[in-house]
Amino acid sequence: MRWCFVLVLLQSAIGLSTARAAPDTDSPAVVVQALYKVDLKHFGFDEDVIKADRPYLAADLYARLLKKANQPVAPGDAPDIEGDVIFNAQDTPTHYVVGKASIDQTSAKVGVDLAWDSDKRHYTVRLRQINGAWKVTDIDFGRDGKLTDLLK
Repeated sequence: MRWCFVLVLLQSAIGLSTARAAPDTDSPAVVVQALYKVDLKHFGFDEDVIKADRPYLAADLYARLLKKANQPVAPGDAPDIEGDVIFNAQDTPTHYVVGKASIDQTSAKVGVDLAWDSDKRHYTVRLRQINGAWKVTDIDFGRDGKLTDLLK
């Protein structure tokens, strides 16, 4: 009897220490922070940048971005998208801050404030929980529309 009690107590202690040790990598804000950090390192719009962003993107958004990046451009024409689609800019921001998440069951929104010298913007990143992980499904650029609109 004493042996069983010791085993149960030991299992409980191990379970609690494991729960405390688990990082908050599944939160929507952490996913958005990671996406912007990776995208800043791989700034631009091409297949390599999109592949670097893939862990944070929903599968359908990833596929649409990849399709748009690989869309042929006629000689002498500019591509439909120039710059970086995650930052919605041609230059890297001087500063950005990822806000707290607003979660509604399996959907979430995370605000991002960005600044370029005299230009300041606020974006809303939309996420959905897919197979237990938060994935970006769209970015609302405010006055500039949405990321998914650019991919039509």
